[in-house]
Order: sequence, then structure tokens, then C-alpha cells
Amino acid sequence: MSERRLNIVLPQHELRGHAPQVYERLARTCRPRSQEHLGLVRVAYALAQRALVRCLPPSALQKLGPNLEALQGLLSSQTHDPRELELARAARAASFAVLPTLETLTIEAVLRAEAALHNGQRTSLHDHAAHTLARMLGLSVHHAVGALCHTLDALDEPEAALSVPSDTCGALAYSRTALGSVRNPAFQAAALEQARFEANRTPRLREVPLPALEVQVFHEYLGARWRAHGDEERRASDEFIGWAVGAR
Repeated sequence: MSERRLNIVLPQHELRGHAPQVYERLARTCRPRSQEHLGLVRVAYALAQRALVRCLPPSALQKLGPNLEALQGLLSSQTHDPRELELARAARAASFAVLPTLETLTIEAVLRAEAALHNGQRTSLHDHAAHTLARMLGLSVHHAVGALCHTLDALDEPEAALSVPSDTCGALAYSRTALGSVRNPAFQAAALEQARFEANRTPRLREVPLPALEVQVFHEYLGARWRAHGDEERRASDEFIGWAVGAR
């Protein structure tokens, strides 16, 4: 009778659910600078580019122009010159360095549009919602630029590409929540109504100051919207990866 043994998975082959299996397996096993490696980075770049275009206004996106052009050039290069990795690292450092500026430009652009479109509808959550809007916009930009940085990292270390799908989904979920629910007076009013209902229904909540409960319920509502947007973006990302990598 033959001895039965457990199959041991090497660390580099362990799949952790960061992305569809075909993508994660490719990131962990492809040979650096091979066609499979460059194909992986092209997929990561497509995801990152989608997040950047949707989460940053043109005034901010143009600040990344040279770094995006550098990445495009590296992906189309056939020379395999070791100096190309230095260019990737420089583009990565430049992208990260400009992040605070990109966050500021994005927040200012949205707040200007918000002021121009404001129709007089205000709730008691208006001022808090404005701070939340800025916070979520900053997070969306941070994650979108993170996707670009990890894509540039992946030119040197393929496994860095594993962070890109979650980066992009997070960026898009934050952006959609900020530009949609956070600034919507009807959404704020629904949270206020729910907070008042819970305060009247639950004895222990009567000891909680109503404004604090209103803010808590508002963020609970936002968390649910963020999760719904994140799940939707994850499905779209997985479908794109499956198509781009050629999964069957």
C-alpha cells in the first residue's frame, strides 16, 4: 500500500484571493520581463488607468501625464535595457510625490462644482457631509494613484500587480460614494429620519445625543453604499481580467 502524503503548496504558489485565480497565478509564476510578465502589467495598467480617469479631474490627471507616458513607453519597449527599471522607479517616486497635490486638486474641483450646483437644499448633516466628501475624494485619489504605483512596481516585481485590482475597486467605490450618496440631501434626510426613529424606539439610545446618532447612522448608510459599489466594481474588474488574461 502506497504512502499517502499531503500536497504542500510552495509560498510563491499560494493563492490568497486578491484577484481572479488566473491573474494571481500569473503574477506569482511568470518569469520577469517575459511576455507573460509584460501582459500582466498591461492588464494592471488598464485597471489603474480606468480608476485614474474616473477618479481624477483633468487638472489633476495631467500632473501624471509624464509618468503615464513613461509606463506606456516601458510596456512597448523591446530592448530589455536594465536602465528601464530605473525609469520605472523614478516614475513611481514622482507619482507618489505628487499625490498630495492631486488630492487637493480633485477635492477643490468637486467642491467648486458642488457650490455651483447647490440648489438651496440643506440638512443638519450638510457641513459634516462636506468634510466626509473631501475625505472620501482624497481616499479615492490615494487608491487610484496607488494602483499606478503598484503597476510601476510590477515592472520590477510581478507580484506587486496583485494589489492593483483592490486599489482600483477601492478608488472607484470611494469616488462613487462621495459623488453620489454623500452629497445627496435625500440620502442625508433618510439617515436623519432613521436616527430619529431609532432614538424613539430604543430606550438605551435616548441617552445618546441625537446629533451623534445621526452622524453614526449616516456613516452606516454610507458604509453600505461603499460596499455595494465595491462589490460591483470587483465583479467588473474580475470580468475584465478574465477576458484580458484569456481565462476559459
